[in-house]
Amino acid sequence: MKINKYYFVLFFVSLITYSQTFEEVSEIVYNKCTSCHRPGESGPINFTNYEEVAGFANMIEEVTSSDYMPPWPPDPNYSNLLDERFLTDDEKQLISDWVQNGAPQGNPLEEAPMPTFTEGSSIGEPDIVYEMEEAYLIEGNNYDDYRVFVFPTNFEDDMYISSIEFRPDNREMVHHAIIMADVSGEGAALDSQDDTYGYESYGGFGLSVPPTQYVFLGGYAPGMNPIVWSGNLGMKIPAGSDILCQIHYAPSSIDEWDQSSINVFLKNAEDVEREVQMKMWVEFDWAIPAGDPNYVVERCLDFDNGIFQEDCSLPEDWSVLGFLPHSHLLGKSWEVFAETPNGEVVPFIKIPNWDFNWQGFYYSDYMLHVPAGSQIKGIATYDNSEDNPLNPNNPPQTMNWGELTTDEMFFCPIYYLPYEEGDENIYLGSNESSSNIKESVIENIELYPSPASEYIDLSFTLNNLSVTEVLIKIYDVAGRVVHKEIINQLKNNNNNYRIDLISLKNGQYILEMTSNEQKMIQKFTKQ
Repeated sequence: MKINKYYFVLFFVSLITYSQTFEEVSEIVYNKCTSCHRPGESGPINFTNYEEVAGFANMIEEVTSSDYMPPWPPDPNYSNLLDERFLTDDEKQLISDWVQNGAPQGNPLEEAPMPTFTEGSSIGEPDIVYEMEEAYLIEGNNYDDYRVFVFPTNFEDDMYISSIEFRPDNREMVHHAIIMADVSGEGAALDSQDDTYGYESYGGFGLSVPPTQYVFLGGYAPGMNPIVWSGNLGMKIPAGSDILCQIHYAPSSIDEWDQSSINVFLKNAEDVEREVQMKMWVEFDWAIPAGDPNYVVERCLDFDNGIFQEDCSLPEDWSVLGFLPHSHLLGKSWEVFAETPNGEVVPFIKIPNWDFNWQGFYYSDYMLHVPAGSQIKGIATYDNSEDNPLNPNNPPQTMNWGELTTDEMFFCPIYYLPYEEGDENIYLGSNESSSNIKESVIENIELYPSPASEYIDLSFTLNNLSVTEVLIKIYDVAGRVVHKEIINQLKNNNNNYRIDLISLKNGQYILEMTSNEQKMIQKFTKQ
């Protein structure tokens, strides 16, 4: 059979062209760029379709080939972490080839599907949203502003969460945020004494208890996604506590406003068999000499009081989940790891080129087993020389611990659990199912009509005849119990029950069903 050379050349060229169209590039962009580069998120440019991406093709090639984007400071060869956003050499080359080929679109029907993004959240629809009661004025005085805002929960019972998500309003001004649960009421008292909304606090939250005793819930930094505790894991917000959120507003030369919010994702208490713990380790006793370009601070993490010590060891086996190495403008590198009693190294995270603008909590893909007797160590390097373009002092000055951006820190909170056999095989991401979730007793829950008005009908089934009653509680968005009753006439098949809503105001509510086995949560709206 004679092959026409002309058609062979056309076929060969078409293969090259096909491999350099947006069809292949779209999978990279949509899965590693669009989570931030879309309306309402931290990226200043939207990458949600071909036209938006092609319009910045040359810039995309430049920032990806130089590893400036996507931002991922940890060394991917040191440890395996969740939500890794770095590009492989092949992916960077594919983008470059596409751009050099003129950034053609190819067949739009063959583009990669866009991931599902929930508006107002990076992880899903929250159960409760706490928004600042009013917009806060960030004065244009070129100073850092650390402000704590208080959100009463009014929880009558301990509540468990699968995640908590800070949502910045003014993304240019919010440098970072940290969130804790205050059971003392001190935060609310400090707020009431301040004439301005919220209260100023540069030293943590300004409470009488030390930071090592805070009930730390989570935090935010640009590009950081909140963790979702799946399976039988969860974090507790104690009954009657207030949520305190400290926001660090960056210096500005003009007045700015912010009205940020917090998304709370509740979890059934019966599903939480293991409560995630946190140690807020912090080191105060050090000083970085002026002019030193490579000053190293190395400490071992003390179990008892959360302060870095010269020598320490864990009295029990741990399963380490996540960590937040933190420095400021003099930061140069970080490494956190564990040394076991037999000399083995368990790597947590290594950041060879510290970047103050890209930091956050990082989570291992699988739980890390750290045996009793191990030492967890943190090593941070600082550049306090005049060659550091970010050095806040010219000429350089001796630098100590401090909350301001122009101070410095050696700080590393760590999430952990007491170890249980097999923990090292538990995946912490959301893409694999967990075998640790207890079988549901209450199933097929339906609420109707939606939205409701004078009443709402509840329908559900049971798969356990030993259940004799179900407690119904309805919470408003502030976490207050506004309705409570017991259902004690139950059937194994369909159970139908009408709940009177006449006394409730219009708005969003959470209906909680509690049996002697579990809790289930459903949301509804009254209008």
